[in-house]
Amino acid sequence: MEIPGYEITEQIGKGGMASVYLATQLSLSRSVVLKIMELEGDESDDAVRIGRFLEEGRIVASLNHPNIITIHDIGVTDSDSLYISMEYIKGGDLKSRMGIPFDPVEALNYLMQIGSGLKVAHEHGIVHRDVKPANILFREDNTPLLTDFGIAKQMDNDLDLTKTSGFLGSPNYISPEQASGNEIDERSDIYSLGCVFYEMLTGVKPYYGKNVYKVVAQHLKAPVPELPEDLSKYQPFLDKIMAKDKEERFASAAEMMDGIKEILGKSEPSLLDLALTKKYAEKKFKTHHIVLFLLLFVSVVFFGAIQYVDYRLKSIPVVDLESIPVATTIDSASQSQLIPSSDIKVTEEMINALVWLGNKSLEEYKLTYPEKDNAYYYFSRLLKIRPDSEIAKNGIKEIAERYAFLAEKSFASNEVDKTEAYISIGLKIDSQNSALRSLQTLVDETREKSLLEKVKEIF
Repeated sequence: MEIPGYEITEQIGKGGMASVYLATQLSLSRSVVLKIMELEGDESDDAVRIGRFLEEGRIVASLNHPNIITIHDIGVTDSDSLYISMEYIKGGDLKSRMGIPFDPVEALNYLMQIGSGLKVAHEHGIVHRDVKPANILFREDNTPLLTDFGIAKQMDNDLDLTKTSGFLGSPNYISPEQASGNEIDERSDIYSLGCVFYEMLTGVKPYYGKNVYKVVAQHLKAPVPELPEDLSKYQPFLDKIMAKDKEERFASAAEMMDGIKEILGKSEPSLLDLALTKKYAEKKFKTHHIVLFLLLFVSVVFFGAIQYVDYRLKSIPVVDLESIPVATTIDSASQSQLIPSSDIKVTEEMINALVWLGNKSLEEYKLTYPEKDNAYYYFSRLLKIRPDSEIAKNGIKEIAERYAFLAEKSFASNEVDKTEAYISIGLKIDSQNSALRSLQTLVDETREKSLLEKVKEIF
């Protein structure tokens, strides 16, 4: 595909409405993201899709705010496809930072900034309707911003862009009124942001269920989830931001921000102007920093008590190491011995299902177990179908990262054998994982130190 003025580098995503590409805008020599919608021939369906696509571009372009993604251009390709050119964000998304609980003040600061972006959108009469971690990106200076207004809706617009086979939005973050198909306003976005806040604080989503419908049912009827005792001071704020009855919720993003200021005002004054970049580096990669710390102070840590966050994380079984195919990199499409050849026609539904199952297995720490129902299985299958899939490659790398976390957690509990098992599995999946390699060095040094101590005892 060619678009005048742009040089497409690679496809980085695909959704139900459009494909997303990394490209270079030739006139300014800058990297951009192109969101391209290809028409499929059904005029009635295309009319709705075109309307929603252009509406997204128009909505975002009308909002000039540091916490909302910037639109550069909207146009039509030579093949009559529509495209939106937007800024390229290098800092990743909030979803990739979830799993280990955030420092509460850091979480509140992020909430404040996203709330500031929502405030502007709401003042323009726009409800986002899909606030979730994957739609919160980070610039290189660690500024969070809201993206993907693809299902946003103007509150004063009569154009019906919402007709689908079900509700729009993400089940894990959907407001009760949105889930039930009732009229929504800015308070729906506030509820969704509350769900994100809960996940930042605890490392887990507010509600779990065996299927989408059970999750949605809990958003409709279940009480606001309770925070652990050490976070109980934030429970009143959470109760208000996630109130089931929208009349009991914060009435606006501005009111929510006032609530955050009140909480932060009760902390040390310097916390309000926190340097988020430094704070994030200190928190998110703390497990890797702990590894480096341990390497320097092995004798102290080995006998010390290290506390790891363990919210709702049950003991993970050490799987049979032989069940994991040996792979030196994750770039080989044929790496998985688990995936049989198949003549089944691949559909987008199948691709989306593998992505969903892989991510869901990651959330549940079903990394390589049970057989044929784990993250490695699903991402390997996706990689076999689409060898260039960045989602699959990143998913497999994330499995290794989680084994690094489990290994660190086991080592902190002085379970050296279990630590080595986790390291072995993780390195078979991604042999270049720096955390796992550092841990392996640490374990080797620890065993050597233990052996020397035993020799001293003998002599």
